[in-house]
Amino acid sequence: MVLVLVGFLWLRSSWGKIAGGTFVSGLAKTLTNFASKNPYPWFKDFLETVAIPNSQTFGLLVLVGEMTAAMLIFVMSLYLLAGQKTSKLGAFLLPAGLLIAAALNLTFWLASGWMSASGDSLNLLMLGVETVGLVWATKGLLQNR
Repeated sequence: MVLVLVGFLWLRSSWGKIAGGTFVSGLAKTLTNFASKNPYPWFKDFLETVAIPNSQTFGLLVLVGEMTAAMLIFVMSLYLLAGQKTSKLGAFLLPAGLLIAAALNLTFWLASGWMSASGDSLNLLMLGVETVGLVWATKGLLQNR
């Protein structure tokens, strides 16, 4: 049930970015703010030299990543919650979605976790839940070989 909620949060986040229509075009400004006092020099350098100059591409990657993670986690979690057995492909999809989501949360935490307690806490909490879910889902995938 927890993974259904995580999938729903990702769905809500991605839909908000798509519906708002300004996420990709405004990302350079947001990333500049994230880089301003970022406490991780190597990540600040990444933001300034790679992400900001390519903010349009990164914005699209975030949108696609969030929507992909949302759909994989949400749909596969509902499927498993309903007590359905999964195929080999289905058993791969939930871990794939959780891995994408964990990578996004880690990146978001490195970029903006320093700015507020809520950004720090939420990203770390979701990363923890996704990691536990990934271990659980991968264990099931390996047992069904």
